[in-house]
Amino acid sequence: MKLPWGVINLNQVAMIKVEAPGFFTTIQDKGRFAYRHLGVPVAGPMDQHGYDLAMALLPHIPDGCVFECTLIGPTLRLTKEVRFVVTGAPISINLDGAQLAMNKVHLAPVNSLLKLGKVEKGMRSYLRFGADLGVPTILDSKSFYSPLTAHKSLQKGDVFSIENTRSTTVMNHALLRVNDDYITATNLVVSHGPDWGLLSTDQQLQLLNETHKVEAQNRMGYRLSSTIRVNAPALLSQLVVPGMVQLTPGGKLLIATADCQVTGGYLQVLRLHKESLDVLVQKREGEILTFRNKLR
Repeated sequence: MKLPWGVINLNQVAMIKVEAPGFFTTIQDKGRFAYRHLGVPVAGPMDQHGYDLAMALLPHIPDGCVFECTLIGPTLRLTKEVRFVVTGAPISINLDGAQLAMNKVHLAPVNSLLKLGKVEKGMRSYLRFGADLGVPTILDSKSFYSPLTAHKSLQKGDVFSIENTRSTTVMNHALLRVNDDYITATNLVVSHGPDWGLLSTDQQLQLLNETHKVEAQNRMGYRLSSTIRVNAPALLSQLVVPGMVQLTPGGKLLIATADCQVTGGYLQVLRLHKESLDVLVQKREGEILTFRNKLR
């Protein structure tokens, strides 16, 4: 069977088969750097905190890949014994009928069925295996990003080989207590963006004092409500990076995330701090957020 990842022998033992893809599941590694000048976004994980925790719990594996699961996780058939861990937004984990804990390394036996259910709070969870995934490297990264990759998300029937499996021994350690308060936090710590000075003092105070509702979101960015209207001069396109808060003439706030475009022409009024970007990307549509200026 020829799949986007090449030709895989379905009779081989070491593979992951997608029985159900979930709502929107992608494979991400640390990201695709040094290609923004070609118009290629960095991609990589939306929630860096959840990703870093998965890396820390299953270290010493060259492949930095995770399955980034949005709202509903995938169902995967695992034909080889392999370790795995799930971090990020709390989500139900079912292995051959048994419910398992988050933020803890587990061992999946040969020919097991791993099902990640609905996210309980937040938006995005991270599934990491103790092995390298047979996913092609494109521009120094395995991160999904269409049209560079064949698909923008997992599809039913996709098959990935499991390569270079590390020791499957699961050591007994003290229970790891993970603080996931950031998933429900509502304050975003910000600094002034390059165009902050183009707003009047009243507009600056309004932006920082009013609440903002999440109107839409995807891996490119979040759109938040605002009552601010601006008559800004025409701007040349300028660099856009994840965490940049842009204000449109119509008063909408656009916050760039992992798959954001590399340039944009809206006012760049604020910049989210790294930890607050993790807070943002765990928010669903309809949730309320406020900005907190670090300089206060």
